[in-house]
Amino acid sequence: MKSPPIQCPDNCHICCKSSVTLDLTAVESLMVYLLSRDMITLTEQYTALHAATQYCPFLIKDRCIIHEYKPTACQMFMPFEYQSEPMCYYLAKDKGNLCQEDCSDSYMNSNAYDIHGFMMMTQCAVDALLPCSFFKHIYQGVLWWKNNYTILPPATRMCLESILCNGPIGSTLTADFEFEKALTTGHDTYIHMLEEHRK
Repeated sequence: MKSPPIQCPDNCHICCKSSVTLDLTAVESLMVYLLSRDMITLTEQYTALHAATQYCPFLIKDRCIIHEYKPTACQMFMPFEYQSEPMCYYLAKDKGNLCQEDCSDSYMNSNAYDIHGFMMMTQCAVDALLPCSFFKHIYQGVLWWKNNYTILPPATRMCLESILCNGPIGSTLTADFEFEKALTTGHDTYIHMLEEHRK
């Protein structure tokens, strides 16, 4: 990245309260599930409170409890610097037309789009193996994996758990992972997806 990402305004959460319908791959839903298993019971207790508001269930007491590892679909609502202040799609809706000249040079300073492309490419490789491919809601995907995690082969689950706890198998797998190559491939995949969508 050319510069550190712009941070959202403190206690904003306007995107979490405005739209929680996202295109989330089953692969990414699995990642969120694995990283938030210890919070699922807490989240389930709050879900009823969110039913009327349609807020994201992971927004608890005005705080995103999965902020550190939120899905790329969430990260793609990233803020950018506009006239020296954080700006995003939702904040911009109230400001009319924005001028690109007033944005900093690094207003697209996230790898989220490249990672999303990589996730989509990965999903295509496993579509035939999973009964559910995509989710329109983060929480829907997490609950699905809570009930279906055991459909994965035992060896796959062993590798995933080893990665999560920095075990020897996980360390070997992550050491061999070429992150920069994955980002480049993901970028190309995402650009191709956009081009196909425009046709």
